[in-house]
Amino acid sequence: MIIAFIYLLVSFILENIMSNIFTSTLANVSFFTTIYTVVAITVLYPFFSNYKKYYILISIFAILFDIVYTGTFFLNLFIFIVISLVVNLMYHLLSENVIMINLISMISISLYHILSFIILSISNYANYDIMLLVSIIYHSLIMTVIYTSISYLLLRFLYNKFNIRQVK
Repeated sequence: MIIAFIYLLVSFILENIMSNIFTSTLANVSFFTTIYTVVAITVLYPFFSNYKKYYILISIFAILFDIVYTGTFFLNLFIFIVISLVVNLMYHLLSENVIMINLISMISISLYHILSFIILSISNYANYDIMLLVSIIYHSLIMTVIYTSISYLLLRFLYNKFNIRQVK
């Protein structure tokens, strides 16, 4: 559990660090942006056998994400839970390997942006067009694949090195 918590915490902090290094705006989206916390909840799923702990960890970081990064209370909690349910379904349908986990991460990131777009548009909190949404998703996929691959391989190595099968 400690490895999973540290990994989620590092991913959470990486949001801030990477956004300062690779600045981007809605008009000029960087290819090195992604939602690192969403990638982390996607990559961590196969390392849990106790899904209650998985959902508690996701809920904590979703609320922190709302407070620290977006200022939209409980929006990301809802989105993170939906993404984790989709991740659960995808892991049951696909085999666990680095290629499939990258596919699941790309779906998760796309789902995050699409759900955010729909909810923020319906509530008139933020309005941007569908082409900007497509651009944001397209630009975030490169870093998603890079971060997912590195994360999965590193976590697999650590869990094997310490002879940890899954978080119970």
